[in-house]
Amino acid sequence: MAPAGASTTYEGAVKFGWTITNSFTAHIGTNFTSGAGSLTTGSGTIQTGGGAGVGTCPATSSGDTVATFSLSYGNISAGASATTGCNYKNAIGISVLTNDLNDFLVYETLDVTTLPTTYGVCAFADSTTLSTTTPTSLNTTAPAAATGTFGSALTCATPSGGGGAGSFINIAPGSVNNPATGGDVALTGAPPTGAYTTSAPTATAVFGTSPLVPASTTTTYFLGEDVQLNIPYTAASGSQTHAIILYFIPQ
Repeated sequence: MAPAGASTTYEGAVKFGWTITNSFTAHIGTNFTSGAGSLTTGSGTIQTGGGAGVGTCPATSSGDTVATFSLSYGNISAGASATTGCNYKNAIGISVLTNDLNDFLVYETLDVTTLPTTYGVCAFADSTTLSTTTPTSLNTTAPAAATGTFGSALTCATPSGGGGAGSFINIAPGSVNNPATGGDVALTGAPPTGAYTTSAPTATAVFGTSPLVPASTTTTYFLGEDVQLNIPYTAASGSQTHAIILYFIPQ
């Protein structure tokens, strides 16, 4: 017991706190090998959707690796009276490592602001769940070509291999900008760098609408998809090159 007249004891506190910064690393590769723990070069298999009046697609791609960031569909013979669907198996692989607790969604668009009349693109998710290895294409047989009117949002087929209907890749919601200044990212060369913080109101959520890519500082998650190029039977001869834009949008 303190003696009479002893000093009164007072208490104080110093508040301290900290913030763990967000980290995000993504790698994109084309023509990947399924089952690998990385985006390893694959064989580049292309399927031709069957049916009366369709044309033909090459059976394999030429010169594509995960480092070329391209999907070479080669010489396509347009159909006589129906749309030709050329499905590139294991076309685009994505790996993501992030500590963001709010998760990320992955969206895609084309690098155009008006729906094209000379082609249409469908994407088929290679897996309906996240994987710690690169997934395998679900399209054991060629999915049917997309239906509808070119220049509008085509309806992608539901393949027999599972995974649900394909997703029509829509147009970019604005101009394509250098990622260093923000905005959309066109994959026309080496992997782009910069902050993927743009919103994509008309983009296609190919891998579903639920949050994907959960937070982890040690586990890399993989997503993969087939990409089907649809060519109308009225297509004129000539070469075209376009890009698929990918967005990684924090929730």
